[in-house]
Amino acid sequence: MFPETHFPLNSELIKALDDRFPMRDFDTKVTLRDIDYHHGQRSVVNFLRDRLEEQVENSFNSTLE
Repeated sequence: MFPETHFPLNSELIKALDDRFPMRDFDTKVTLRDIDYHHGQRSVVNFLRDRLEEQVENSFNSTLE
């Protein structure tokens, strides 16, 4: 689905991004634009977290071979 990442990620980076852009709930006073903007930030954090998990899994599997 997404192209292979060719740069190393680490859990400290993901943690810092997660702290900077935490998940949050919205009330009815928040505009759809603000919700979309926040969702975009979280989408990047989630994407990088998934890539980190793949990198860890791939490095683990390559050590088993």
